Amino acid sequence: MKTDQDKTIRIAWWVLAAVIFSLTAAIRVRLLGIPLERDEGEFAYAGQLLLQGIPPYKLAYSMKFPGTYVAYAITMFFFGQTITAIHAGLLLVNSATSALIFFIGNRLVNSTVGIAAAASYALLSLSPSVLGLAGHATHFVVLPVLGSAFLLLNQQNRLGVGRLFVSGLLMGLGLLMKQPALFFVLFGASYLFLGDVRAGLVLRKAIPRNLVFGVGAATPLVIIFLSLYYAGVFAKFWFWTIHYAHEYGTLVSISEAPQIFVQSAKGAIGPNWPLWIVAGVGLLTCPLNRSTRSSTWIVHFLNIGTLLGLLFSITLLYSTSACRRPIRRCSNQQHFKRIAPPDHCGSILPPPFTGIVRSLSCLCSARSVFSPFPD
Repeated sequence: MKTDQDKTIRIAWWVLAAVIFSLTAAIRVRLLGIPLERDEGEFAYAGQLLLQGIPPYKLAYSMKFPGTYVAYAITMFFFGQTITAIHAGLLLVNSATSALIFFIGNRLVNSTVGIAAAASYALLSLSPSVLGLAGHATHFVVLPVLGSAFLLLNQQNRLGVGRLFVSGLLMGLGLLMKQPALFFVLFGASYLFLGDVRAGLVLRKAIPRNLVFGVGAATPLVIIFLSLYYAGVFAKFWFWTIHYAHEYGTLVSISEAPQIFVQSAKGAIGPNWPLWIVAGVGLLTCPLNRSTRSSTWIVHFLNIGTLLGLLFSITLLYSTSACRRPIRRCSNQQHFKRIAPPDHCGSILPPPFTGIVRSLSCLCSARSVFSPFPD
């Protein structure tokens, strides 16, 4: 009797998942032709340049690592250089991410948890409150990071060297999309090391395994560094993604990040708060359940990495609202002065949108120099 009831519940979950995934896919297909958002225009232009043989940072400049430019170039190479093609590529990335979440949930607990997690992600990633319909770098960070996490879940103390290298390689690809993904790389290394120690592996075996993971994570960066150096744009790449990004980010102190995070989280959660409450309750009660207790610690580890990455990103975003303040530590002051926002930007909107509008306006003049895509 209980077996039949469990089977019925599983079937009901699969039906619900099919409905949700069909609905979200239909919405994305229906909106494939919506105009490109600001960041999408930047990525698409840089991707076009790559297809023309022009390296990043030669004609188009950005604080981000060039991974998303490459992803856009690949998308446009296979699907065409159109808005519809770009959003079709995003649809595939989003679907692959949802599938990985299902596999991770299934491995950690069971298929029901995997379905619930994947369906929740499909819905949440569709929300305008997180610009889910736009192909931001975040989508391209999450996919390889989850792939890496999935590989790490397979009996850590028995992982082969090749699997560890590929896991690190995927983490490195995530970092190549956006700098805050560094915290995911640290998550992967920490999870691997602590898992080995918990499994009773001696340090002389655990440390080399972490080194293999680290070499894998560094490989994409090394390849990109060498490619940019060969193309003659490494100095510009270093200025925009390291030196400029550092000055840009330190305009707002790290002590302000938690407050900014809370303000931004309210806007991001938006109308999806019931799902967030359910997720929060589940996260807090998992340690109380014997069947889920052993798998909870990786979820907490991943959440810590996500939180640190978000704090870093939000601090960087809100630092643009301080662009009017003089830059004291940068020798290339003229680069900053050119993109200072007007004092009245965002004044007609209520918080928290005022800070976001100011952040966007900081890039307007710089973006108009190199991007042919309209906002």
